Amino acid sequence: MAGLVTLEFVQARPGFSGADADELQACIDDASALCRLEATPLLDDTTDADCPEAVAVVIVQMCRRAVTNPVGNTQETLGDYSRTTGSDSGGVATLYMTARERRIVRAAAGKLSATTLELDGYLPVQPSELLLTSSTGQDTWDAVTAE
Repeated sequence: MAGLVTLEFVQARPGFSGADADELQACIDDASALCRLEATPLLDDTTDADCPEAVAVVIVQMCRRAVTNPVGNTQETLGDYSRTTGSDSGGVATLYMTARERRIVRAAAGKLSATTLELDGYLPVQPSELLLTSSTGQDTWDAVTAE
């Protein structure tokens, strides 16, 4: 399935000037598949022409992480310089969505986190639903439900 954004769209963003076009296209396709999975079935038939802008931003961010840190380093040191990044990837090179990006994709696609269900219940008639009738002069419970 084609990516939700084009290669030219991603290359126009900062940070992709030296990226290999084939590897970047593979990242776009993988990130698009993850976005479609997150908003199934709302993005299944979406193309790059009608992709929501917020989803396109998420795909660019996912590709940027894959290009800038392809081996999944979380910490590096070079002499006096030391850099630590988030450990979301667990030290493994992977294309992933953050929790915030998941929320953005679902909201942009119109997939709400809450839904309603209509349930049918088959419970016996409760005493509180019965009427107290006196047809014989004695008070008895009758199986007439209150409406």
